[in-house]
Amino acid sequence: MRPEPSLLTRSLPCALLLLLPLTAVAETMTSEQIVDRMVAAHGGLEAWASAPTVHFEDKFSSPGRDGAKPTRVTVEQGPRRAYMDVVGTDMSMGWDGEKAWGVNWKVPAPPRFFALLNYYFLDLPWMTQDPGVVLGDPGTGKLPGSDTEYLVVRMSFESGVGDSPGDYYDLYIDPESFELAGTRYIVTYKAVLPEGMTATPPHTLVYDSWEEVSGLKVPTHYTVYMDGGNIYATCTVTGWSFTEPFDEARMTPPPDAVVDTSQP
Repeated sequence: MRPEPSLLTRSLPCALLLLLPLTAVAETMTSEQIVDRMVAAHGGLEAWASAPTVHFEDKFSSPGRDGAKPTRVTVEQGPRRAYMDVVGTDMSMGWDGEKAWGVNWKVPAPPRFFALLNYYFLDLPWMTQDPGVVLGDPGTGKLPGSDTEYLVVRMSFESGVGDSPGDYYDLYIDPESFELAGTRYIVTYKAVLPEGMTATPPHTLVYDSWEEVSGLKVPTHYTVYMDGGNIYATCTVTGWSFTEPFDEARMTPPPDAVVDTSQP
């Protein structure tokens, strides 16, 4: 766990860096320095990591597909055990860190894949601090619909880390505020891929709006774009909480649960 940047490294270099071209900033700062500044811009690591849970409600929509139901998600920090309810239905799922299960699960993705999917996207600044994360050299790039040139750092993983160590996330970081603006990513979870594919094509997720909850800056809406600029999906997030108690009873699969046997 890296120490958070001091007040001096948060303030003085920012003023100096604004005088430099963005390419010079990318050459002057290491990836670790850029990412540490990003974590600080979102409220710091300590406040996030010490929260008992991360709780939110999300709703996805995509062009031509109506009627998606919100899901209510609670993730225990540390072990990252999780449970989820699809609002207005009898569908639910649980993840105890080793196995996942679903009850009347009709979501077109296996529970194990879905359990921490949006938790990861929504908490991505802090995910950079996980063991086994590898940060590539900094560069620059633009996001769909924006003329802003962002700092870009690729986040990948050491072999054997998590279910999908082949995934990567290109982090687009605002050069002035150091807030995360978006990410370009691939998915390598085998069970959700068409036969013969080893990864999805890259998609780009752009964070559209934010709010501050318990001193942490978290997204309330994002848009996912396909290459070419067409919208793949949008997500609205409400009900953020970092104090929700974790219901230990939800870690016992109910009698009608079906254990997920999908292969990452």
